[in-house]
Amino acid sequence: MDYFYYTYKHNHIDFSSHIYKVSTYHYNWHGETEILILLKGRIEMSCNSEVFTMEPLDSIIISPQVGHATLALEQDTTALVIHVGKDFFQQFDPNFGMYQFVIRSDKSNRHNPFFTSLRHHAAMMMLIKSNGESPINQMWLEHHYLALASEVYDEIDAVKSIHGKPVDMTVATFDKMIAYIDKNYQQKIELEDIAQIGGYNVNYTSQFFKRQLGVSFLEYVLRLRLREATVRLANSTDSVAHIASDCGFADIKAFNVSFKKHFHTTPSEYRKQAKELGRKTKLHDWKEIISTQEQDIIRILESFVPYHDDLQYKVELDKANQKLQTVKKQLKSVVEKL
Repeated sequence: MDYFYYTYKHNHIDFSSHIYKVSTYHYNWHGETEILILLKGRIEMSCNSEVFTMEPLDSIIISPQVGHATLALEQDTTALVIHVGKDFFQQFDPNFGMYQFVIRSDKSNRHNPFFTSLRHHAAMMMLIKSNGESPINQMWLEHHYLALASEVYDEIDAVKSIHGKPVDMTVATFDKMIAYIDKNYQQKIELEDIAQIGGYNVNYTSQFFKRQLGVSFLEYVLRLRLREATVRLANSTDSVAHIASDCGFADIKAFNVSFKKHFHTTPSEYRKQAKELGRKTKLHDWKEIISTQEQDIIRILESFVPYHDDLQYKVELDKANQKLQTVKKQLKSVVEKL
């Protein structure tokens, strides 16, 4: 069975892409430019010290070395992600490693020409890859990738800011803190432990943590525990009590309360819904990658394909309206002369 998980490297082109079920929570801080398009459901995104909600069809483009994390707010939330190789843009713009940017859509602009085109090219890339390997598929894949990358860079160029240098000691230190939490979240962890790793006092560590992630230290640890719990509920037959204990919760009551607060359902109901949905997925790096046989996902991707006609229609409509306004002005001028 094939899944929507691909890597591609040819000459100067370098990217990876996947479609996954957003049920897990994981903090990301990497060297690639990330493009995320939400296909189904709603997510809470923590990015660049800001927390916001993304709706279906919303997109976000995040620069390298900007921390971000997602948490599903609905069952069966699904996203398409493309990671642009960390050296790709730098081949054309040597200063790219010093840029910082976050570009995202909302209800005011998710259907504008840029985000519409972004969805089109991203969908075409996934559909072409799922259609198998051939010389013509490879040519069309690179065509859509380069079109997407050039349009993304044009948007980046308009909003980029310089953050001084690609990597600094603060980032490296924070990475060590995150790595420790990611490894030990199933155990009892105190903020004092994290402060000691960073070499800072507890108050500064708490403030810095909130500033970097948009959530507190305790909230981050909680989300990691919920992350593992959602995966195990959907992919194992372990009892709810056993999962709660293994994921670091003090007792099943604390687990149930936290789970319902974040997912608006009980762990048992979540598991039942996951089984009923019957998604064909495979686990990769804590992500449930979606099968290429999932027809509703294919239909969503295909709905992004015919965008040129829509844009052309809007262009023609704008031209017609402009002509109509011109005629109205001419008629008004004639009437005034009479």
